[in-house]
Amino acid sequence: MQPQLSKPMKARLLILIFVFVSFALPCSAQLCPGGGADFTSAVSFDPSWIYGCNTGTSCNGGIAFDNRSSCIPITSLDACAPPPSCAVLANSASNVWFSFYASAPNAIISCFQNTSLVLGVQAFSGGLLCGSLSQIGCALAGGPSSGVNLSLSGLLPGKLYYFRIFGSSNPVSQRTGLYCFCGSSGLGEFNILPLIVSSFTADASSGKVNLAFTVEDAENIQALEMERSIDGTNFSSVSTIPVTPGTRKKIYHFTDESPSNGNNYYRLKLHSIDGHVASTRMVGTSTRQQNEFLIMGNQVRHSLLVSVKNPSVFLLLDAAGHVLKTIQLDAGIQSVSVESFSNGFYCLQPAKGGASQKFYIAR
Repeated sequence: MQPQLSKPMKARLLILIFVFVSFALPCSAQLCPGGGADFTSAVSFDPSWIYGCNTGTSCNGGIAFDNRSSCIPITSLDACAPPPSCAVLANSASNVWFSFYASAPNAIISCFQNTSLVLGVQAFSGGLLCGSLSQIGCALAGGPSSGVNLSLSGLLPGKLYYFRIFGSSNPVSQRTGLYCFCGSSGLGEFNILPLIVSSFTADASSGKVNLAFTVEDAENIQALEMERSIDGTNFSSVSTIPVTPGTRKKIYHFTDESPSNGNNYYRLKLHSIDGHVASTRMVGTSTRQQNEFLIMGNQVRHSLLVSVKNPSVFLLLDAAGHVLKTIQLDAGIQSVSVESFSNGFYCLQPAKGGASQKFYIAR
């Protein structure tokens, strides 16, 4: 026979269970990004947070965030980062960390409060190790009822940056509250990571393909993986290329000793230190020396990319051989709009004669 609990004991037990569950429930990751104590857990900025904002001067729409102390295990500013130059350290607390990939040389981090809160924004460049961040900008709101804009310039598109939101005020009550990012711009996601790679070229010679590319900044790159395709759509790994940590503007070379006999397409897969993976644009070449041009992929949607060795005139033909368009293309990778053409097979051939290449438009 099981012991029975008295009504007072049951009531105390329910209270204990309620208290335990209340403290065990985690704060929303969306409302408390980064946890507020350690920048290594910074949350990647999502541009969708500012969708729905009706203005860039108040929190009217968009996603509201929270840096109140109930969601932050440590209220003092994270000591691994430099103290904010725009605020009094003793009055500053409750930092919440974000990261972003710059989508342009200039960016604006715009914050507005939904409650009485003196907002501070401090941005950084550098790595994940404690003490490795450098301040690149800092701004503090003029009071508990005004927003703050931090303008950043000289950013490298595709590079990873950090910023923290914090409160800074003599009254402790104005260090925490609700806020939004309405009016922010230039803060991208990991999918613009490939912009770190520039001058990606491929050239076939003597049955080999020589590739060269420039990595503008390897600070946040963990590995480079070269991939190859024979159709511009399905790629497989060829080799992993060692990265020199901390270097900037370095040219890398790679030789494919056993390319396919014919068209070969290449792209780089970039693995960042925070786990993101992205692929660069593809380049292509042909081991058949008579090919003076190469269509970058057999299937296209709105634009046809063509790699041209020398300035030439081309004819775009339909499946029946009718000339639909005459195109003058310069040397290099050129884009040709096919927006006005319906789905189906087409050909591109040199106007002076020679082998044509077929492609398929599918939308």
